[in-house]
Amino acid sequence: MRRLRSLLPILAGTLMIMAVVVINGRPSVFTDTDDYYVEGRTLVLGFAQAIGVRKPDPPPTDPQDIADAQQLAADLHMSHTEIGARSPFFGAFLYLTQKIGTLWLTAAVQAAIGAWLVFLVWRTSFPRAAPWTAYLTEAAVAFGSTLPFFAGFAMPDVFAGYAALATILILVFWERLRIPERVALAGLLAFCMIVHTSHLLDTIAIAMVAMIGFVVFKAPRERASAALFTVIGAVLVTLLVNAAYKESVLLRTGDELRRPPFLAMRVIADGPGRNYLRKVCPSGAAWTLCQFRRLPNTNSQDMLWSDDRSKGIFNVTTYDNRLKMEQEENSFVLHAVASDPLGQVAASLQNWGNQLVMVYVDDPLRNPHYYLTNAYWSTTNLPWLINHASDCGRDQWGCGARLTMDGSAWLHGGLFVLGLAIIGWRLSAHDILEAAGRRELIWKDERARLVMTVGLLLAAVLVNAFVCGALSGPFARYQARITWLISLGAVLSVVSVVPATLTVPAWAVRLRAHPLVQAFERRFDWSFIRFGLVGTAGFIVHASVLNLMVYEVGLNRYEGWLAGFAVGVTTTLLLNRAFTFRHTSHHGPWRQAAIYLAVQGAGAAANFATYAAAIAIFPPLERMLLIPLAMGSIAGLCLTFLGSKHLAFRPAKPVEAVEAPLS
Repeated sequence: MRRLRSLLPILAGTLMIMAVVVINGRPSVFTDTDDYYVEGRTLVLGFAQAIGVRKPDPPPTDPQDIADAQQLAADLHMSHTEIGARSPFFGAFLYLTQKIGTLWLTAAVQAAIGAWLVFLVWRTSFPRAAPWTAYLTEAAVAFGSTLPFFAGFAMPDVFAGYAALATILILVFWERLRIPERVALAGLLAFCMIVHTSHLLDTIAIAMVAMIGFVVFKAPRERASAALFTVIGAVLVTLLVNAAYKESVLLRTGDELRRPPFLAMRVIADGPGRNYLRKVCPSGAAWTLCQFRRLPNTNSQDMLWSDDRSKGIFNVTTYDNRLKMEQEENSFVLHAVASDPLGQVAASLQNWGNQLVMVYVDDPLRNPHYYLTNAYWSTTNLPWLINHASDCGRDQWGCGARLTMDGSAWLHGGLFVLGLAIIGWRLSAHDILEAAGRRELIWKDERARLVMTVGLLLAAVLVNAFVCGALSGPFARYQARITWLISLGAVLSVVSVVPATLTVPAWAVRLRAHPLVQAFERRFDWSFIRFGLVGTAGFIVHASVLNLMVYEVGLNRYEGWLAGFAVGVTTTLLLNRAFTFRHTSHHGPWRQAAIYLAVQGAGAAANFATYAAAIAIFPPLERMLLIPLAMGSIAGLCLTFLGSKHLAFRPAKPVEAVEAPLS
């Protein structure tokens, strides 16, 4: 029951986040999703070949295939000048999850991670809080923030907030975390930092702010050191993994993996760099960027990625020019800033401020019609990713988001301001101000821990705005990806004033006292809930194997169903034996397994019949096998529960229960 109490809020939070994704339309993609997918596929297939699971493709013999392979090699060579900014490890996560369960599984996994982190923050912040406040916390974040829109976005942006939250959990609540939770958080933190450099910079800055908090609130040195060293260890793992991958690319291809000159383009777009080029280039300065000094150079994104030679630089220039720009970047930035330091400081502060107020969702709301019909993007992996998650119709307009960008500006802007107001109200409350005035706000005081938690959540939002706005340029996606932390801070502020004795709202107490509800409770079988949770796990396993067999191995949709059923039924047998029906059984293990398989076979007949009928009646469901599979699972649920409870896992008689250990 303790495990169940912990699992249910996480499951509820995941479902609520996914509910918003469903209500809004579907999981979303971006242009860079294709880069991540290609990098991830290359990493996964290369690893599979290295360990002998997959054989290398035979060399092409057809002239056209040879020409295509040569062009692919040339494109890959060119991409190494920019692909250093695209993590192959997020790409591997994306590739594997969408292969197993389409983008819906990618979104579900990202949602589950977020729900788990939110639950951990609630549990460690309020060890004695009323259980219903866990659901309140999950609901506030799911329905009152930007998190669901980034959990359903096939980009690494959501991991910016996850990195911040994992860092805060480790630093603030170290002693309240179980050892497996510490290990899991450290591993998640390392992954979050590996998938994007900005997450690494955010984490380092948050840790530095936390060190100040340790001093102010007089945290015990030993626990503070342990927490800090864990974060530092995750940072070192990040640097090591990224360095190892770069070295592997160098050894395999001979190319040094690089990233575009983001900072140089930022300084030019801000003004000081642009003025510096116009000043020194006519005098004979040898900067590679001098040949582009006559362009407008006011938009860093155009300078980096535009194909229009009247305003693009990096994307339209030669391989040699790209390398020179990247090699000269640090020196150029130093010279440009030195030429006008005050101008650059003013521009960076302005970018920081502009980034701070961009709290609305943009890119995750873009209609995928563009990717499906554009002359270039329609030839990439994006149409495959989009269409395997949802059918957009013949005209390709059927997958647009229901929330508009203007609607997001009003909705999430209002929620952001409300969240800040609630946090301000709590931090200025009499009990906190009085304790601070008496210098009683120290580590052993729960209010000190609350102040530090909320303070670090605010710091994460401020730091992220500087890292993204001042160093790269203000874009709504960069800030909206993390502003959901303000909603979390607001609900934590509210929960902190809810009495622990208020375990159930008064209306719920009155409702539970109703004779009909009491009659229902007496007759309700709670093992059905456990059976349903196990069934959910079996469904995930079944769906994963089904998609793997159909899309990777090449089985048809019915053979894939049977393969998935075989693995799924074995999984549920073991889980039901250990979790759902833990009493001493009337049957021995082998007889129990045989009866269970017979029961599941009857349920499978109903499951398969519904699955096949749904596909036959609605052929478009062939592209979305999760839907008919879910329909079949629901059809067989009640039948398999009754058979499992009363036949396979039939309780032993009292005499049998006593004699069982002796046998």
